[in-house]
Parts: sequence; C-alpha cells; structure tokens
Amino acid sequence: MEEEKAGQTGLQLEALFTEIEDILEQMDDKEISLEKSFLLYEAGMKKLKQCNDKIDQVEKKMQVINEQGSLEEF
Repeated sequence: MEEEKAGQTGLQLEALFTEIEDILEQMDDKEISLEKSFLLYEAGMKKLKQCNDKIDQVEKKMQVINEQGSLEEF
C-alpha cells in the first residue's frame, strides 16, 4: 500500500513537472502579453509549491522509515 502511494506521488510529481514545462514554454513566447505572463507565472508558482509539498511529504516518510530501521537494529 505504501509503495502504491509512493508510486502515485511520483506520477503526480511527473505530471506537475510536465505542467511546469508547458507553462515555461508558453512564457518563452515573444508574443505573450504582460497580463498573460503574470497569470502563467502565478500558475507556475502554485505548481512549484505543490511539488515542494509532495517532496516534503516523501522526505518525512523516509525519515520515519529510517528512524524505524535504526531502532530495530538495537
């Protein structure tokens, strides 16, 4: 079950990375309006925050696993 959640998080991260790449490509367009670029920037920052939150969750789970592993050694 935990592996399944980790796999889903990985897929979700991959999807978020793809969305961020799409946003960056749109922002590279020289014809983009200033208003549109601000909207894209805002959307990109929200996606980055989601990525950071998911990575933080994974890190916390890994810390718990590492702590449990080191406790079992004693």
